[in-house]
Amino acid sequence: MSNRSTFPLFEDHNESGAGAMTSPNGSPGEATAGISAALRELNQVEIGTISRIEAEKILRLLSRTRSVVDSLMCDVTRVVSDSDSRTDPAEFLRQGARLTTRESKRMAKVASQLSEMPRVREGFASGEITTDHVNALANAAERVGPRAVEADSSLMEAADRMLPDSFDRHARRWSRQKLIEAGIDPLEQQRRAREARLWVDRETGLGVLMAKLPRPQFEHLRQALEAHYRDRLRQDGTAGRDPDGVRTPKQRLADAVFELLTNRHARTAESITPQAGIKAKASTQLILVAPYGVVDGTNPRGQVEVIGVGPVPRHILATLTPDTELAGMIFDRRGRPLWLGRNQRLANAAQRLAVAVRDGGCFECGAPMHQCELHHIREWHRDGGPTDVDNLVAVCRRHHRWLEAENLAVVRTGAGHEARPRHGPSP
Repeated sequence: MSNRSTFPLFEDHNESGAGAMTSPNGSPGEATAGISAALRELNQVEIGTISRIEAEKILRLLSRTRSVVDSLMCDVTRVVSDSDSRTDPAEFLRQGARLTTRESKRMAKVASQLSEMPRVREGFASGEITTDHVNALANAAERVGPRAVEADSSLMEAADRMLPDSFDRHARRWSRQKLIEAGIDPLEQQRRAREARLWVDRETGLGVLMAKLPRPQFEHLRQALEAHYRDRLRQDGTAGRDPDGVRTPKQRLADAVFELLTNRHARTAESITPQAGIKAKASTQLILVAPYGVVDGTNPRGQVEVIGVGPVPRHILATLTPDTELAGMIFDRRGRPLWLGRNQRLANAAQRLAVAVRDGGCFECGAPMHQCELHHIREWHRDGGPTDVDNLVAVCRRHHRWLEAENLAVVRTGAGHEARPRHGPSP
């Protein structure tokens, strides 16, 4: 790497947060001069041939610098808003910082929440957490209040060790559980807010169906639709080269909706099955996790969760129908329920259920379990890895291909699992 700078801005960030840009008692002119000087330093940096390790170090420093800059933008916006109530913070950011409307609204919301979350603000200003982490915390504060976010040190610890996407899911799950503990039923809120609309688009003449459903109902519907979609995808793959029969993914999904609702073929309008409607396949299921103490009443305060949905009120157990299939699972102190060793390569149904309970979905993107495959952390062929629950991780089909194409290995971290470059040549 060649450069004409000693990286003073980066070095100060590592020790004292935003202190390199401005001083606590500095005048507006001094703040402007400090920022201008920092920009001049950055403009002097040149990137030449560098190693991957050095590149990763630079990216981490730049990420911290970006967080410091975003924190200062929030501070500027908050100061202007407090001094002039007529100022629209989002519009001020959009015009002054040349942000998109969506980004300016997001940052304005963060700026308004930070004043009531000093610990979050401190972590943001020092570059320890990114703008995306702070946005997830601001969203949680909107749902449960900034005091609850500020009071829970585990949230900041999670933000420090998790990537933004994983932390956003973690913060949503956390706030959902806080609402339940406060006696607020999010499923009942969703039930009351459910709606559907039918209309005809005047420009195209296409009929439009829009529906908002409570998450458990939506997950059932999504699994049924995706199962039907995959069935039609296989048919399309063997249907020859008829150009009229080629469908885009969106067209295929639209046909699946029509066929599930009407039991008629989307193209020929012929009946698909003798019965009205198409029953969801046995593989369509929701996984509800509850400690035994909740089930038998000895621990009425225990947490209940629907995998892929998140924490739910305990009274959902009373809604289970007589034909609901129950599965018991006993874990050891390390949370390992099942081992198959090297006896077989593919995981069995009980192991898949165990991984679903542990991971909740794809470790990389959070895709629901019905879209996931089980990946050997220590690979079966290359590393001789066993088919044990603690050697399996849920990964969606897209990211399973990504792991192979990029020659990545999955490693366990304090926050779960993470993909990292594999040492050695690609298989």
